[in-house]
Amino acid sequence: MREGNDTNNLMDSQDEISINIGEIIKALKSNYILIIITTVIFTSLGAVYSLTQPNEYVSTVKLLPEIDSKSGGGNLGGLKSLAGLAGVDLGSGSGVDVIRPEIYPSVLQSTPFLQEALKSNIYVQKRKKWLSVYDYLITSPELPPIQLFASKSEENNVDEMGTALPKEGLSSELIKLNKKELAGILNLKNRISAETDKKNGMVTITVKLTDPVAAATLTSFTQTYLTRYVTNYRTEKARKELKFLQARHEESRKTYDNALSRLSTYKDQHRNTFLQVAKDQEKKLQYEVDLAFNIYSSISTQMADAAVKIQRETPVFKVLEPAQIALEKSEPKRSLITFGFLFFGLFISLVIVFLKTANIKQILS
Repeated sequence: MREGNDTNNLMDSQDEISINIGEIIKALKSNYILIIITTVIFTSLGAVYSLTQPNEYVSTVKLLPEIDSKSGGGNLGGLKSLAGLAGVDLGSGSGVDVIRPEIYPSVLQSTPFLQEALKSNIYVQKRKKWLSVYDYLITSPELPPIQLFASKSEENNVDEMGTALPKEGLSSELIKLNKKELAGILNLKNRISAETDKKNGMVTITVKLTDPVAAATLTSFTQTYLTRYVTNYRTEKARKELKFLQARHEESRKTYDNALSRLSTYKDQHRNTFLQVAKDQEKKLQYEVDLAFNIYSSISTQMADAAVKIQRETPVFKVLEPAQIALEKSEPKRSLITFGFLFFGLFISLVIVFLKTANIKQILS
């Protein structure tokens, strides 16, 4: 009897399952027009939305910067290499503070760089003319095929007036931006990015704009700015030293010329004098000439060494992959957006059919 009851229960459950599937198919057939209309509406919305997004083109450059490998000298350099393989940092023997590739992305996200980038000129292929990045992004931005939201005139009405500041007493390094400049910096910050591979130090710079030639041009400017920034950082101390030596070199040359002129004048005036006092004075003037010449010669040597040091400190950047003009847009993926809206509309229509045909009271009870 127990086995018979189990069999009957199993048959009843199978009948219930078949009945539920039949009801689902029946509900779909009776509401197929609703499903089709909802799906078509969402698909159309997806297509329209994809057309409101402008085409974006990506340009990339890959750099392999020189990594400072100075050592304290001798066998210690080899020990540092072995320690580096073991993950131990023994420090730099030269004590020179070097900007690391890990800092490069922060440099390209800094406000001074973004200000320089906004002032730079890029060639816009679609308009066949050169424009500043500021004009291209803020004054006359590239519009999508369909524009539904903010209009161009509204974007240009952004207040250009900044905060009123006193004319004196503020630091010269203080940055003052108006609203348009701030909008341009925020826009550009999302379009320029850099990544550093911690294993090999390779730096990848990526720029995204709505014009392929403009993106490649801005990528080239970004690469130039970064290499110049790092070079100036590495050679700043040596350049200041060279500038100081050049000033001292000019002073020592004048001192030597004056001393030599005094000695020559004194000899001409006391050519036939045999007094010991005159000879002592001549020796004194000759000593001043020799001292001035030694100082002048020493500074000349140091100045030549400083010039060599600048060249030695100048880093080398190897371009592994130069910037290229994109042939195809990177985004938006209009087909994927449309299909996404299609499946979302299909899901919404099925939910509507379920809520329309299901017995809510029975489900909740």
